[in-house]
Amino acid sequence: MRTRVVTREEAERRGATNVGEALDGELGVQVNPSAYGALGNPSAIQIQGFDLDRVLVLEDGERVIGDAGGAIDLSSLPLGDVSRIELVTGPTSSLYGTSAIGGVVNVLSAPPDHPGFSGRARLEARSRAGLLLQGSGAYRGERAWASADASFQREDSLSLVEPSKNLARPDAGADAPTTLPERSQTLLGLRAGAALGRGIDLRLRARWIHDEQDGVEQKEWPVLGVYLYDLPEVTDRITVHLAETLDLGGGSSLRLAAGRQWAFRTSARDLRGSPDEELHERSGALHSYEAIATVADGQRTWVAGARAEVETLEQVLKVTKVSPSGTVETPPVDEVPDTQLGSAALYGQLAWKLTDELTLMPGVRGELRLRYGGVVAPRLALAYRPAPSLTLRVSGGRGFRAPSAKELGFSFDHSSLGYILQGNPELAPEASWGVNGDVTWIPREGFTARVGAFANWVDDLIDVDPKPLSSSSGVDTYTYMNIAEARTAGLELSATLQPAPWLRVEAGYAYLWTRDDTADPGQPLSGKPPHTAQAALRADLPFQIELVTRLRTIGSAFVERDVSAGRDLRAPGFTTLDARLARPLWPSSQAYLGVRNLLGAQKDPDRRGDHRPLEGRTFYVGVRAELPWEDS
Repeated sequence: MRTRVVTREEAERRGATNVGEALDGELGVQVNPSAYGALGNPSAIQIQGFDLDRVLVLEDGERVIGDAGGAIDLSSLPLGDVSRIELVTGPTSSLYGTSAIGGVVNVLSAPPDHPGFSGRARLEARSRAGLLLQGSGAYRGERAWASADASFQREDSLSLVEPSKNLARPDAGADAPTTLPERSQTLLGLRAGAALGRGIDLRLRARWIHDEQDGVEQKEWPVLGVYLYDLPEVTDRITVHLAETLDLGGGSSLRLAAGRQWAFRTSARDLRGSPDEELHERSGALHSYEAIATVADGQRTWVAGARAEVETLEQVLKVTKVSPSGTVETPPVDEVPDTQLGSAALYGQLAWKLTDELTLMPGVRGELRLRYGGVVAPRLALAYRPAPSLTLRVSGGRGFRAPSAKELGFSFDHSSLGYILQGNPELAPEASWGVNGDVTWIPREGFTARVGAFANWVDDLIDVDPKPLSSSSGVDTYTYMNIAEARTAGLELSATLQPAPWLRVEAGYAYLWTRDDTADPGQPLSGKPPHTAQAALRADLPFQIELVTRLRTIGSAFVERDVSAGRDLRAPGFTTLDARLARPLWPSSQAYLGVRNLLGAQKDPDRRGDHRPLEGRTFYVGVRAELPWEDS
């Protein structure tokens, strides 16, 4: 199993301020908010043709909750307290459990690097009236350490649509509808660790993220004209994670972990200039407990674990309407009734070094879920190194995804738009089989070449049944069903060359093939671009100037089949170019300026199915520094 790593330093070189931007430049990965306009443009990730709930997002090994329509918004995870981001592709349910069909993103923190007092700060301004402030202070002693982290980020709204001149209420103002809302985010965190005794390490992480968004929507009603709606949203995410590791000697250890996570979201849709309001109040929680034993036995290393978790979710709709008799507040409606999901799992893996060149890694996970019963996910991996310069890896395994609380219990009344969406408690889990292989060749120092390939077969994909359950008074009622079968396959080619100590060059190409086998005739999965090519350069120029550039080209992608027109609707391809210049100010400090999407590729809101970037060209300038100061 190959793990790719993006460090915080590398993410900052890419001009990233959050996890989504940090992963956007990874080969074979797509992070494109424009592809999820119906969900509010979250920065969801696609891996091997899978997205939404089919990619597992973790923080220090704990599953992240608080999704938007099934998508974890990676732009809501700031980099302030992040040490590195690990990316694992392919089905990994045998180790990680549900949702790990396409891959896993694990966002990791770490203890302070320096003994004694240390600190880090970053100040950045962006062209879309954006501001980023990050800071941390830490102390590392002989047996204990502690770190406090804080960050604040805001950006103005972005509109790609002209305001309507046909406002039904001219007194409501003339704000243009927003493509991206005005947004501000605050993070406060505390991390600590201590050696309580010989071979006992205890770590604590607590964090609060407060996210506020303010958008504007315009909707045209027949005869009445165009109305403006304000879309305020407030989200709070609170995480507490405690882990204890016992060193058993000889490379063996026992790790015990417990986590609590809460996510609260309040979103409204307020008619401008009127008391009319829709208020959605959502709350969720995740409680988890895990034990992992690692036993070193000569040429064999055994890993065995047990995990239990309970997730709760509820969402309430409150509506205020204006009637001839005055303002009326309707009784609260349970959009998602109080739902509780529980699971327990046992898993194990063996790393067996059969020879100096060959390592075998079988693994299996058994998981019991209260809603649908048990699932067994086996996995087998092989690593072979016939020469010091050549490494071959191949793996195959089963993946699965449990139905979410919303898919089981969701009841969203959109009668005003002509439909109602209900949950289905009879849903079965999605299941897949996948194989992955890669060859890495390092013929000499400073040159690495890699070829990778994969294929996946998926059954019982959960989607909205296109046939309504019922129709009444022009309103259709739909539900979720296990209706889809799909296949994905792909190829990745990449090379890294460092011809001189001051120059590093990377290039890569990824091909993705997808097929929806339930369509007649078969068609690609929607929004999955088949071709991606990229190149990156990092150079140390005179006067201590560092130059980092990254060019990325995305091919056109299938969106949907237009039967009436007899053709396929495709999202246009596009090319982005990012560049950054930086120079030290004093030891362990750096001033920088850069641009993301220099070529200005941007979504055309009047073009149906356009998945080009939303933000267009974005300039930024900033400074970062670390304590203690050391020669760079």
